[in-house]
Amino acid sequence: MPSTPTTAPTRRIAGVDVARGLALLGMMATHIMPLVHPDAHGTAATWVAVLFAGKSSALFAVLAGVGLGLLTGGNVPHAGARLAADRRSVAVRALLIAAIGLGAGSLDTNVAVILVHYGLLFLLATAFLGLRLRTLWCWAAGWLLLAPAVWYLVLPWITSHVSPATAGASPGLLDLVRPATLLADLFVTGYYPVLVWTGFILLGLALGRCRLSLPPVALAFTVGGAALAVGARTLSDQLLSSHPGAVHALGAITRGNGLPLDAALDSGRGLAGIEATPWWFAISAPHSSAPLDLLHVAGTAVAVLGVCQLVAMALAALLGGAGEALLWPLSGAGSATLTLYTGHLVALDLLSTATAGMPRLGLYLWFVVVALLVGIALKWAGRRGPLEAAVHTLSGAAAGRPASAAR
Repeated sequence: MPSTPTTAPTRRIAGVDVARGLALLGMMATHIMPLVHPDAHGTAATWVAVLFAGKSSALFAVLAGVGLGLLTGGNVPHAGARLAADRRSVAVRALLIAAIGLGAGSLDTNVAVILVHYGLLFLLATAFLGLRLRTLWCWAAGWLLLAPAVWYLVLPWITSHVSPATAGASPGLLDLVRPATLLADLFVTGYYPVLVWTGFILLGLALGRCRLSLPPVALAFTVGGAALAVGARTLSDQLLSSHPGAVHALGAITRGNGLPLDAALDSGRGLAGIEATPWWFAISAPHSSAPLDLLHVAGTAVAVLGVCQLVAMALAALLGGAGEALLWPLSGAGSATLTLYTGHLVALDLLSTATAGMPRLGLYLWFVVVALLVGIALKWAGRRGPLEAAVHTLSGAAAGRPASAAR
């Protein structure tokens, strides 16, 4: 943490890494365990869907912006030649992450890999690195509020003029030969449409420009984020419950896709074609790109970051180094999310046959244990993850920094 509130961070902020660790575990859960299951009334969303669907990946993207904010000066953003070096570094970082994502997207995992979109979000964020905090907040709020409407308007045009309009679950290396399809998928039709998701990385960049080491700031994030998340979900519930026609129109679409409306709204499954009705603006469903869902998951991400930072600061204040060590499993995993995220995709591919008969919860717990043990090992050794180290070295070289320079 910074030694004074007016200097850029000189070491990792534990609460940010803990939140990254939680995002990683949440995304693993949605990749490994089912999001819907049969029950006495038909089909319902699982606890994994309720807790993690849409929220973990949005948290992942928001924390990417937080990381960029910290990397480029924290609450005292870099300027001049240093800002130009930051932009070169982030651009190279973006290209490397996207390249890793294209490779991971070519694996046989049935996972919607976020890394190519993640890299593109990094690249777009370079245009915003020099903005003042107030301006960043305006951009983030405006993007989260307006981008869904733009997406809603351009989606029909894209799907009718680009054939096919999507690259499938994940963009892979073979999609490079279909640039129109790839661009349509990345920006509009894919699982993580950059047109909409740019709001998350801008929000994170604004959060990273705040003084995260101050308890009142973390508390404000917790309260404000929770209020936004609850308010958006409550408004959605009220809009749907007070308009029976909305439930009928939306339910007809999800039932046609094989799921009752409640299960679809909680899990994000069975939503294909739901944007064809204006009632799309009233829903808050994972990966729907609907405005109320964006506000809900954005608020959730801010609240999680605030809680993690409050817990990290409280443990450090009460127990000193021992308190920080208690968070090593999560903070260590959170400091190596690129390595662990990519590694779990490789493992899902290579071990698909061997693990086919395993209970999904048991398989997930094995992945969790491995991720947390790797986190502890990295913290104990004071090392980066292998992919983080490679990206750091190459992006640092692009910025003109020596390989041994501190983050």
